[in-house]
Amino acid sequence: MQDVSEQTKYQISIFNSYKIKIFKILRPFLNKFDRLTPFFTTESFLVYYFFLVVLFGRSFTGIEILGVRVGELMIGTALLIFLYYVVLKGKFISAVLGQKVSIVLRFILISFIASNLFINGISSFVNPQVYRSSSYIWSVGFLFVLYFVNKTKIFDSNMFLTGMFFALPLTYILTSVYYPNFIEYFFQNFADKFRYLKGSDLFLIYAIYCLLFFERIKNNNFIYIFTFIVSGTLIPLIVFSSRGASIGAFIVLFYSIYKNRKSFLKNKILFLGSMVAFVACLTLSSIYLDWTKIDFEEINTEMALDSLEMTLISKRYPETVKPTFYFEDNRINSGDGNLNWRLQIWQDVIQDLSDKNIIFFGYGYDSAIPAMERIDRKGIDGSNIHVHNYFVNILARGGLIHLSLMVLFYVFLISKLINLQNSNNAVAFIFAALFVSFFDSSMETVRFPFLFFTVLSYKLKKE
Repeated sequence: MQDVSEQTKYQISIFNSYKIKIFKILRPFLNKFDRLTPFFTTESFLVYYFFLVVLFGRSFTGIEILGVRVGELMIGTALLIFLYYVVLKGKFISAVLGQKVSIVLRFILISFIASNLFINGISSFVNPQVYRSSSYIWSVGFLFVLYFVNKTKIFDSNMFLTGMFFALPLTYILTSVYYPNFIEYFFQNFADKFRYLKGSDLFLIYAIYCLLFFERIKNNNFIYIFTFIVSGTLIPLIVFSSRGASIGAFIVLFYSIYKNRKSFLKNKILFLGSMVAFVACLTLSSIYLDWTKIDFEEINTEMALDSLEMTLISKRYPETVKPTFYFEDNRINSGDGNLNWRLQIWQDVIQDLSDKNIIFFGYGYDSAIPAMERIDRKGIDGSNIHVHNYFVNILARGGLIHLSLMVLFYVFLISKLINLQNSNNAVAFIFAALFVSFFDSSMETVRFPFLFFTVLSYKLKKE
């Protein structure tokens, strides 16, 4: 027995010595793997996802997984989170956003349920179109995503901060300089649409940067200089892409400069040098975009599509020498054909709701808005269903009742922010985003409210 015991001890010692040798061999590799661990956490994957939405916008949310688009999965997730917090976590909403916001969100949900039961019956709740058309409600659920996953400090991570410094130049490159063929090929084959970033997308990316980074310039010279350079480079691209988006960008920029004016002037030499860099980037970017304008329209599928669509619009609403806004035939008109196209849609929606005596309840959610059924409003591919106005869309779907409730939601949310310390930049961010959405279908998408509400929830938690 003693021989067997000694033999067993010998085998164990041999085994342990091999383990030690193997560990010594693998230790350098294991140490390197430990360094990579931060790139494989839940927080890091959330950051990756955020930047995929930022950089690829509509193309990314259009990727189909087992017949379901990423955007539909996102809005479905937002719907579930909205219901979870509004129905079960009312006290939490009251603590974070205020009791008034909690009450308004409950009334919005009750109004939606009552409207569907009254107009279309209980069968409407199994109709996917109902949830697509009411996405303006469920997108508010993105306001609670960071709380749900308990990652409210995600935008303070070094990974996110570093990512923003790469994302802003990349948006410029992908939109106006070069878009890799393999990425375009991927989206053309695995997404329902391939689209470049729109003006509203570019605005929101820049607005997020201003919201999160302008307050850091007083402690970091690199951010100070980078802010001037990126502003000078991106602003011409936003102006080139969309006039409405450019006004929103200027609202955020001017307020951010005003609020941080003391930090800018603290170091006058740095300020003058940064101003020179700003003017140089602004000039070079403007010249480049003007120089490449014709080629840019030829290679940009979305702009080519829009130019064909605008051909239809211009035939019905041609540019005129009349004022930007004027009153004729009991309607508001515009000498700008593109703006006039929008104005006529909005007024048709309001007039039709009034004529049918449904101005308080809206059309409901199971069918297209009647004003968008005309050929010159459907777009060149016949798929456009948006009225290009966040508030008119809410009015069309839920009537004055829902419009009033959604306006109250923003009023109470802004009131909450005003009462918080150093949060007026978030108020400017909201006003700018809503202004852009007044002339665009941005809030009727998935990507825009996802980025908008997620970043806003971070600011609320931080303050």
